[in-house]
Amino acid sequence: MKITALVTAFSILATTAHAEETTRYMLEGIAEPSTWGAVLANPQDRGANAEALMNAAGCELIDYYFGMFNYKSYVVIQCPKSVDISPIQIIMFGAGTVDTATATPIVTTAEMVDVAKAAQKISGAYGGPSE
Repeated sequence: MKITALVTAFSILATTAHAEETTRYMLEGIAEPSTWGAVLANPQDRGANAEALMNAAGCELIDYYFGMFNYKSYVVIQCPKSVDISPIQIIMFGAGTVDTATATPIVTTAEMVDVAKAAQKISGAYGGPSE
């Protein structure tokens, strides 16, 4: 998985292999004040717009939420592992809709079991800090 300066790697663990070979991401962004001004001037559901962007990037929009009182957007997408999501971040910054954003690879609780089993297999290769 390629991680760029625009994509914060809150979690380095990628989704374990699926038949579709996909990764789910939680995108979080804090909207610019001008974005809220535009929403106030013209209330609209931005879901279709977000879905069009995700589809153009080769991803699928799973869900889209706004956090009340923190001005954050929470977008869950699923992408083929071969898709670099950096262009999505660039478009969102370039459009002036967000000024801070992160992208976190996420896994289900069932998938976390597979990740933990994979970690078990390599755990002997790492030692903790010594005094």
